[in-house]
Amino acid sequence: MRWTKPIATSIAALWLAPCPLMAEEEPGALLARAFENLYADDYVQTLELVTESRGMRALSRTLQITRKQSVRPGKALVRFLEPFDVRRTSVLILENDDASDDLYVYLPALGLTRRISAAQRADAFFGTDLSYEDIEPKHAGDYVARYLPREAGHECVPVELVPDDGFESTYERMVSCIGVERALIHWTDFYRHGRGLKRLEVDLGQIREIGRRRVPFAMTMRTLRTASQTLVRTQRYELTGEIPERLFSTWNLEAGDADRDRARAGVQSTGSGEGTAADSPDWGK
Repeated sequence: MRWTKPIATSIAALWLAPCPLMAEEEPGALLARAFENLYADDYVQTLELVTESRGMRALSRTLQITRKQSVRPGKALVRFLEPFDVRRTSVLILENDDASDDLYVYLPALGLTRRISAAQRADAFFGTDLSYEDIEPKHAGDYVARYLPREAGHECVPVELVPDDGFESTYERMVSCIGVERALIHWTDFYRHGRGLKRLEVDLGQIREIGRRRVPFAMTMRTLRTASQTLVRTQRYELTGEIPERLFSTWNLEAGDADRDRARAGVQSTGSGEGTAADSPDWGK
C-alpha cells in the first residue's frame, strides 16, 4: 500500500501536464487546424438564432451567410430572412490582413448603409448574445496561443488565445478547448477586464461531415452576467465553387437579395446546386 500515494500523485501529474500530442504540435498549429475546419472554404449557410433571457419571450432570427474564404483576405455577406421586421437587413464583412475588418450594415427601413466602427464590434448582434466580432472569421496568426493545463476527464486541450500586436479585438483573451485528433473546438470562454464574459459551447452530437470539414450544426453562446443565451442552429450548409467577388460590395448589400446571392454562388434556391449540401438533423430527436 505504500506505493498508492506516489502512483496517485503521478497519475494526477499526467492529467495536469500537457498531453503527449502537445509535444508534437505547437498550440498555434492546433489552433490553425481548428479555425481551418470552421472557415476554410466558400459556402452558403442558413442559420437560426434563438435568444432566451429571463422574463422575456424567446427571440428568433433566421439568416443566410455567404462566406468566401478560399482567397485572402476573406469576405462574408449576411442577410436576414426572418422575421419580417429585420428581413433584408444585411451585413458585409471585408477582412483586412493588417487592420480591423471593415463591417457595413444595410438598414432597409431607413434605406441607408452605415459602417460599424472598431469599438462597435463589441455590440450585440441584433439582440443576440453574439457580437459583431463573433461573426467575423478567425485566423490563428492573429493570436498568441499557448497550452493551459489539461484537467482530468476532459477530452479536449485548453488553449489560451491572446490578440497579437497589431490585431484589434474586443476581447482581451479567449480560452478554447480543442479536441486534438479532429481539431474540433468543444467550448470557448471570452474575457474582458479580467473577467469571464461569455461561453460558447458546441453540441458535439450535432457535428456533420461536409467535404473535408466537420461542421457544428448546433452551439450555444451564453452571457454569464445576464444569464441569457443564444442557440445557433444550422438549417442548411452548402459548399460552393468560387464565389464571385462582385457579391461582396456595398452596392449588392443594398440592391441584392438572398436568392440572387445563392444563384451567383452556384447554389440554386432548392439547394440542388453545385457543391455539397447538408440539411439540419431533426432537432426533435
